[in-house]
Amino acid sequence: MRKQFLFSGCSIVGMAFLSGLASCAGAGSPGQTGNAQPDATSPQTDDAGCIAGNPSSTYVLIDDMETTTHGPIELTTGIDPPLAPGYWYNSGASYVGDPASDTSSPPQQSFVFSELPTPTKTLNCKASTHAARQTCTLNGLYDTCGVGLELTQVPDGDAGVPANDAGIPMTTVPFDISRYKAITFWGMTTTPDQSTGSMQVKVQFPDTDTDPRGEICNGGGGNTSMCYNSYAAYLNFTPSWQQFTVLLDTGKGGAGGIAIDGTWGYQQAQWLPSQVYGINWQAQRNIEPTAGPPLKTDIWVDDVYFVE
Repeated sequence: MRKQFLFSGCSIVGMAFLSGLASCAGAGSPGQTGNAQPDATSPQTDDAGCIAGNPSSTYVLIDDMETTTHGPIELTTGIDPPLAPGYWYNSGASYVGDPASDTSSPPQQSFVFSELPTPTKTLNCKASTHAARQTCTLNGLYDTCGVGLELTQVPDGDAGVPANDAGIPMTTVPFDISRYKAITFWGMTTTPDQSTGSMQVKVQFPDTDTDPRGEICNGGGGNTSMCYNSYAAYLNFTPSWQQFTVLLDTGKGGAGGIAIDGTWGYQQAQWLPSQVYGINWQAQRNIEPTAGPPLKTDIWVDDVYFVE
């Protein structure tokens, strides 16, 4: 069974262990023009140095993980009252019915940014000292591990709704990202597959057609088995920081854009850029529990931007 849980909150997170961290790719600063190379999901590695490209794109900061412990995100463009910026969340092991040996750090329903042992450099050689991180040990078929952010929330009078840091109950609502042509961010892992040297990470954009909150993929009922097959791209994280750019273009689903998985889930889902709940990054175990050892995953995501 494919499972995904969305949470925000604050708690402690384990120590970060990285080596060889140095990234200096892309040019341009938030809100200014720069070369984003928004034509493929191919990573831009850090060995070319800080070289300014030809101005072609505008970058809009979503979050750099430096101002708070877990959110709200720093994006302000288009977020006017009663809308408020959303929070980061984690997803991972310890699902009901999964083997007791599954582990997740931070635990479910808690999340804080992790300090980098060695600062990195990202867009326009901007220094970074914190990133979003989630580690898991996965045993069950289709178990996932990841981090994500929700874009916008509104106050909710229901006392059962999760509250923000100010204690105000908030509900996540769809947000319009149709003005943007791509996202760009930095990613890495400490748990690559030994045969490939990388770990596949799915970056996806749940919207009202693919998230059960939209009441389309589940028909408005409680069965969510057809949900969570959101428009997405598959990337290969390695032990070195890399910049990834993903086009928000369904016409290039196999060449730098996004698409839904044609093998499961709600297949009539449209890409609705005006109705997006957020962004998440996840790794997944794709074999039966008895077919191999537990899958260890470690996902790091840093400095996330929209590209205009």
